Amino acid sequence: MTLSHLKQAPRSSRVLLLALATCLGLAAQGVSCSVSGEPRARLAVMDPGHVEILTALGAAEDLVLIPQDPAIDNALAEVVRYQRLPSMEGLLAANTTLIVGGNPGRDLPVLEQAKRLGIDSVMVSRELPAIDRVRQLAELTDHEAAGERLIAHTEARYAKAAQVVATQSSRLQVLHLSSSGAGTSGAITAAGRSTAVHGLIERAGGVNVGAEAGLERYQTLTAEGVITMAPQAVLVSRLELPALGGPEGIWTHVPGLANTPAGRNKRLIVLPHAAVKFDAVKSGEATLALASALADPETGAAP
Repeated sequence: MTLSHLKQAPRSSRVLLLALATCLGLAAQGVSCSVSGEPRARLAVMDPGHVEILTALGAAEDLVLIPQDPAIDNALAEVVRYQRLPSMEGLLAANTTLIVGGNPGRDLPVLEQAKRLGIDSVMVSRELPAIDRVRQLAELTDHEAAGERLIAHTEARYAKAAQVVATQSSRLQVLHLSSSGAGTSGAITAAGRSTAVHGLIERAGGVNVGAEAGLERYQTLTAEGVITMAPQAVLVSRLELPALGGPEGIWTHVPGLANTPAGRNKRLIVLPHAAVKFDAVKSGEATLALASALADPETGAAP
């Protein structure tokens, strides 16, 4: 089922369908269930950035299955986690009524399998701008008012960031490095297009040199590639900085980085992990912080 189909159905019908699906699953286990009132949906979510948004919208109680991710490991302790991809057994055991995908290339096969089991599914691409993701998830969970408040908050900070960017005569070349872009391999990667951080860098007035070099998503690097990109600033997640060598060691830990303008000037910008990887709830704050850091040659790390 697509988001447009779900939105077109009357809210009362959506609620009833979700309630009936939940009750059928519980009845099969010998558990009594009633469809009276306003029962909550039971959501399985495949993108951690969507989890962050849904939590901010007030839909945390709807979540029954979410991915393991260091940015959300200390939250939602009562919600079941899965590694990599959710299993069909896990979806059924959680009595899932709706599964929300985020990565079309990875998640669509899972959504199709869930559909064959009678579980509704919807794709909210994580490549969409943060405001679009917030709006779609808010509509999906009937939290439109909270969604509009979050969007207004984000847009206000975008506007402030745009004012900072307007004062700059040129755009800095920015390289985002990650220790987890290649999964658990530990390989150092750079972000290209089709990543959340690409939009963040662009909004903050920078140029994503990974995208300019033709990278898609996160790809491993060579020393020659890093030198050719010639970044003027390096952006990393605070959580991943130790694995990249720390604030002093990163320049020698990453092959070729010392021989770039960023390495020679020690131009390192550090942002919270969720801000860099998700560009979701804190998209406005991250954009303003990065724009300010790029505009100030003396700034080594954004707050």
